Amino acid sequence: MSEIEFSLVLPAYNSARYIAKNVTRVVDFFERIGLEAELVVADDGSTDGTADAVPVSANVRVLRLPHRGKGGALRSGMVAARGEIRGFTDSDLPYGLDLLPLAIRWIRERRYHAVIGDRTLPGSEYESAGAERTALSGLASFVFRTLVTGGIYDTQCGFKVFRGDAAAEVFRLARVDGFAIDVEVIYLLLKYRLDIKRIPVQLVDNGPSTVRVLRDSVRAGRDVASIRMNWASGRYRSRNLEGIFRDDSRADLEDLAIHRSASRNG
Repeated sequence: MSEIEFSLVLPAYNSARYIAKNVTRVVDFFERIGLEAELVVADDGSTDGTADAVPVSANVRVLRLPHRGKGGALRSGMVAARGEIRGFTDSDLPYGLDLLPLAIRWIRERRYHAVIGDRTLPGSEYESAGAERTALSGLASFVFRTLVTGGIYDTQCGFKVFRGDAAAEVFRLARVDGFAIDVEVIYLLLKYRLDIKRIPVQLVDNGPSTVRVLRDSVRAGRDVASIRMNWASGRYRSRNLEGIFRDDSRADLEDLAIHRSASRNG
């Protein structure tokens, strides 16, 4: 098994003015809760020295990537991560870090394959992040509901945590370079019948947005349309994800049988 319990990936683009502070926050948080963890900063071809601004630390890695978009950075970061559980959030840490131990427990103890933040759930506190992000988030949610009836209305919340084996395969399969990567990942989880836990989130900080509403909305719409085409053409075929579902379903049935036997004998 990996010695790294958890990997957190921060996709970053032109974040030099705050990346050092937030990397330090993450490292201090890991130490405070006693988590054997790594931080992977996936620098999406920044032009402001973001990668050079990341503090040097034994459990921090920087990936210097060509500029492709959030999806490209996330795909590289999540595949390069080594944790038994892997998550990502935005580099401005909009939802803080306190939800991470809860998400990890849901995966370890309740066997969920993914835990995602959902701003539409009761208990969430979220103010508008501006017209650009609101418009893109609304578009993504609409087109996602058009593709799949999964009961997930908030695809774009920047807080998602995955079991490591599921994350490695889902992000290996993923193809989207832009903001619709969130839609693609949830689509794949649902298609392979993996278990998703939605949790409420509370906005802690709203950093500057790199979204350009017209450009990114058009791109997101195009990317989401390609997701169904990729599925139909077999580009998302994965024996690994089929195996994860099959093995976990068998384990759940065995646990249920043990529980019923114990109840009868008790």
